[in-house]
Amino acid sequence: MRPLWIPSRYRNQCLHQTSHTQSSTLVEATSIYNTSGQPSDTRVPQPPIAPTLPPLSLLALPTLLRSYLITAISSSPILLTPSLWFLSLLVRSKFPFFQVEHNRFLHYIVKKTIYAQFCAGETPSEVQRTATELRKTGYEGIVLNYAKEIVFDKGAPPENLGSDEAKDVEAWRQGMLKTVGLVSRGDCVALKFSGAGPSIVKRLTGKLPPSAAIRQATTAICEHAQKSGIKLLFDAEQNAVQPGIDQWTLDLQRKYNRDGVAVVYGTYQAYAISTPKTLVRHLTIAQQEGFTLGIKLVRGAYMASDPRHLFWATKAETDRVYDRIAEALMRKEWNETLSPVGEKGETQPALPDISLVLATHNHQSVRNALRIRQEQCRKGEEQIDIAYAQLMGMADDLGTELIVAGTGSPESRQGKTGTSKTFKYTAWGSVRECLTYLLRRAEENKESLGRTRIGRLALGKELQRRLPRKT
Repeated sequence: MRPLWIPSRYRNQCLHQTSHTQSSTLVEATSIYNTSGQPSDTRVPQPPIAPTLPPLSLLALPTLLRSYLITAISSSPILLTPSLWFLSLLVRSKFPFFQVEHNRFLHYIVKKTIYAQFCAGETPSEVQRTATELRKTGYEGIVLNYAKEIVFDKGAPPENLGSDEAKDVEAWRQGMLKTVGLVSRGDCVALKFSGAGPSIVKRLTGKLPPSAAIRQATTAICEHAQKSGIKLLFDAEQNAVQPGIDQWTLDLQRKYNRDGVAVVYGTYQAYAISTPKTLVRHLTIAQQEGFTLGIKLVRGAYMASDPRHLFWATKAETDRVYDRIAEALMRKEWNETLSPVGEKGETQPALPDISLVLATHNHQSVRNALRIRQEQCRKGEEQIDIAYAQLMGMADDLGTELIVAGTGSPESRQGKTGTSKTFKYTAWGSVRECLTYLLRRAEENKESLGRTRIGRLALGKELQRRLPRKT
């Protein structure tokens, strides 16, 4: 795996930093000048530089061991297939024996393994303990999601979705307000409209405007988040409800993303063929109406439940679209992937104010973004607000490399470097409520076995480093 590379000298807002790390992290040329500012005599032996620890050394040993176990299973098709079957059984079974809320032993096993790997906790104290541990590791903070949601097979909601809308929406409102209360200023909260119940799913599927109940609930959540300094990331969901989610989220951005500050973010899935066109439309509207467009860019997580023809044919195409969208947004320049030309046949308008969250586990995408960021820093060019995010329990090698790169340093938080903040996305709720979220994480690992193997090897190397050596 090639190292992430960040230049050592920044202009304007960039702070000169010197770091010496192993080849798996940032590398920087040693200065040819001595401490007095005069050229060093290369014939004089220089004091050896003490080797620094690898990025994964930031992980606590229990976390490292659990991550290696989960990653070993996820990177093995022989082990992953039955694990997926069993997890799916827990999600859908009607038998009490396979329901974690009725089987205490099953609840214990799931909570101590896969739940602990990907989820923040069942109670506020557990969530806050997880957030504290992540900050101690070096992350800027968390993106916290209340796990309750509705997922239907193959993208088609059943016809008999009936419920008490007022009761469901109120429960969702209280859950989301509680979630906002669990995080700290500067953190993010992820929301799923489907968590508000079947009646809301029906409205989204029909591309109907929000009901009075859901409008009042989202207003309360947004205003609480705005006062608390919390970002709200409305998650993408299945294709049947996504157009409705896009419209509702855009309406909220019109109201709350003013004066150059983004409170509300929409999520855009690069694997969907429709995404570039949707994003162009939203960027154009934001520019015309003068609000900041909050964008969380992901590759996508519903391939197992949505029709296949909605996605790009290959992973390489998805990767290309993701990277080209990210570059267009970071540079605030249209390109061949993200362009309004051809839709209206008019001169390309300027892009609006943008706040971007690059949610990715792809090392190359992160390298591309860092390269652009550092280039802008050297040239003194305008830079958009940007952060990185990975799922808790996944891509620890990438997340810790970003921390070592300085993304979690005080200098970076003050805007003095060309790097950006890094967050971990995690869910909270009962083990039962989190099962659907956990199943989707396992399915993502199935779709990216190569990346998972790389992560396993990195974790294994770190474990081997920590083992006592024979003398």
